[in-house]
Amino acid sequence: MNIQSAKAMIHAASLVDDAILMEGPHGIGKSQIVEEFSEEFGFYMYPLFLSHQDVGDIIGNPVTIEKDGQHLTTWTVPIWLQRMREMAARGIRCVLFLDELNRAPLDVRQSALQLVLEGKIHEHELPIVDGHKTLIVSAINPAGDYQVDELDEALLDRFVHVEVEADAPAWLSYSKKKELNHIVRDFITEFPDRLHWSPADGGVGSSPRSWVKLAKFMDVVDRVDESVVFSFMKGRVGKEIASQFYTYFKNYVNVIKVEDVEAVVSEYADKTNTMEELSEHVSDLMSRAEAIQKTEMAEKLKDKYSSKNDMLPYLAYLYSLEVELVVSFLKKVRADDSKHYTKLVKFDNDVNNKELFKRIVVASERS
Repeated sequence: MNIQSAKAMIHAASLVDDAILMEGPHGIGKSQIVEEFSEEFGFYMYPLFLSHQDVGDIIGNPVTIEKDGQHLTTWTVPIWLQRMREMAARGIRCVLFLDELNRAPLDVRQSALQLVLEGKIHEHELPIVDGHKTLIVSAINPAGDYQVDELDEALLDRFVHVEVEADAPAWLSYSKKKELNHIVRDFITEFPDRLHWSPADGGVGSSPRSWVKLAKFMDVVDRVDESVVFSFMKGRVGKEIASQFYTYFKNYVNVIKVEDVEAVVSEYADKTNTMEELSEHVSDLMSRAEAIQKTEMAEKLKDKYSSKNDMLPYLAYLYSLEVELVVSFLKKVRADDSKHYTKLVKFDNDVNNKELFKRIVVASERS
């Protein structure tokens, strides 16, 4: 499952007071997706990085009190729980994010088990808001490539287990929303297998997280001493990937851009008689592009032409795509932005006699 789909799983768990356990390699965005979920649905998230915690950080510390002439041992309220209680008092539901669960010391994991099983730690209960319990989401790295411990079956049984993996389309969607550096986005579009990559001999590799960090560097690369640019790239994504990315960066002028599609349409619009003929020239331009690159270009053209009345380059590009790709793209557009979809239908009708959408209908009937 890609990391964006995991957000829908977290939402489903929140509706039925269940707990989620995400398993996946480092750096793919497990903590980020919990943050996105919390922001989108109005939750307050408190992360506990369990590999860095002591038992006292989780359960509080023992103190002695006097009650009815007797000395009793009780426990202080840990700071994370106090903050969650403050948010719950304001009617805000909470997410307790237990990160690196299978890297935590055994006694810390046992404390986490009580949180998951009983929704409390000693006599301190997790907040309940409008009848809904605190949502517990945990994250682990898979065994084999990481120094982790096996989790107790009693603990695993209390979670909905979700396996997540690096997914280039999902990351590109995220990077577009966050307006990450366009050179990094175009590189991953062209080389999606580099999104999460580890060298065979170990050492530094790349991950979705490292590309986010590198994108921030690329935003200011013009202000960086050229002598350290490659070294910085190497330190962030490893020598092999950095070499490839540095070459890509230096030759970025040769990468196909929206402006290139527009230039082709401008050159041949008056030399061709039909959209079919015009689109053939666009198709030649994109002949070496993979499906993911073609879809990303469609997204860029959509963004640019959403507010324009003349959408000819956008329409010609869509007409040049394989039917399967354009059907998939327009299905998503219709679901996400019906106003834009309607505008595109009208433009296709006005300048192209609905030929683009007729192709889609024919393809649907054949399938």
